[in-house]
Amino acid sequence: MLWFALQLPLFPIESLGHGTTSRAIGVIEQRQITFLNHAAREVGIRPHMTPGEARALSDDILLLPRQRETEVRSLHHLAGWAYQFSGQVSPRTPNGLLLEVGGSLRLFGGLHTLCRGITEELEPLGHAYCYGIAPTPTAAWMLASGGVRRPVTRLADLPERLAPLPCAVLELPQAQQQALRGLGLQTLGDCLRLPRRDLARRFGRGLLLQLEHALGERPEPRHGHQPPQRFHRQLDLPAEAHDTRSVAFALQRVLRELTGLLRGLDGGAQSLQLELLHARRTATRLHIGLLRASRDPDHLLDVCQHRLDREALAAPVIGLRLRVDRIHPLAPETGALLPDPAGDRAQQQQYLRERLGARLGEEAVQELGLVADHRPERAWQPQASDTTDTGPAGERPLWLLPQPTLLRQQQGLPCWHGPLTLEHGPERIETGWWDGGDVCRDYYHARASQGSRLWIYQDRRSGNHWFLHGFFG
Repeated sequence: MLWFALQLPLFPIESLGHGTTSRAIGVIEQRQITFLNHAAREVGIRPHMTPGEARALSDDILLLPRQRETEVRSLHHLAGWAYQFSGQVSPRTPNGLLLEVGGSLRLFGGLHTLCRGITEELEPLGHAYCYGIAPTPTAAWMLASGGVRRPVTRLADLPERLAPLPCAVLELPQAQQQALRGLGLQTLGDCLRLPRRDLARRFGRGLLLQLEHALGERPEPRHGHQPPQRFHRQLDLPAEAHDTRSVAFALQRVLRELTGLLRGLDGGAQSLQLELLHARRTATRLHIGLLRASRDPDHLLDVCQHRLDREALAAPVIGLRLRVDRIHPLAPETGALLPDPAGDRAQQQQYLRERLGARLGEEAVQELGLVADHRPERAWQPQASDTTDTGPAGERPLWLLPQPTLLRQQQGLPCWHGPLTLEHGPERIETGWWDGGDVCRDYYHARASQGSRLWIYQDRRSGNHWFLHGFFG
């Protein structure tokens, strides 16, 4: 087995929606600052300071109460996102994930490619991160804590690779950390050189268990995360959004989490329910529908952006909530040996219809569907844009006139701005006797003197008069 430990050192701040700001931010718990971002450290603020001490160094610092329930929910959403890379994902509270990636190496083309894929997908989510890779979960976590990204792939190499790590990577109370320093124990190698019995007697069984778990000497079962079969996510915004562009910027993070879960489940979303939350008004509810299920984050964001563009905000937005109640099975995409222009055109047409539906309303986008009737004026009807039909028999004009136009004749031939040349035909259409709309027509393709192509017919039941019925493109 091979474990990928993902640590998120600023997760308590990021789960509150303040991960990308340049403002100094601290999280308070039990009247002490427990987490700080880089901007706060730059002005001299340190962990365990009181709020008063922090404000004495910076009157602009934003201090937020810690919300552990929010952190747990956010971490489980992130575990669902990570399911696309591993079938065994284990949240490690309060700020990390453990992924068993040994079974995913072949699928992703090796460890280097897998690591690159994880970090590339993680960065748009706005998380600061560090990671470590080792055959045991605890060793991987220790490497991540020590900032060592070079992977350890063999169990036998763990003692040598862990030995230089500082004792700070051990999860011990502050008093025990001070006791280690008091005895001159600076690294894990220093601890490993001591007799195990003496180490346990001085510092308790917890330190010894961590070392045994790290070296693979004692089993360390992990509880795997079970991905949900639907997606419900709420995200609070760091500041009020007064336009839909700001809302879309925050929405892209939630959509990245959604598409990660969809990839892990081999599924796609076709219907999204988006709610814009306001401080003193009921939420604005938006429905975003797709013609086909999708898990492409850029595609989903594009359609959502077009839907947001036609929404006038009733009040500033303080948060958003995204729901996907049904995840549709979606076969994994496979690359074609040769390009398929027809498939590319069909996908472009689908995206265009979805964008138009999002911007104008789904009821405003329709297509012409076929009806089982040979009479051209009755052979079509408006229908939903996601319905597909086969084309009618024979070539049909692009423009059909609302009513056929009588053509004058010259020496028995039809004329339209001059004599017409018959190029193709006749195509006999004789039908409609059962509903009182009986017709008997011979249709021709004709060309006018200026080059236009016309669709005309000779009515066999009205004295062989000629009529213009449509124009070809």
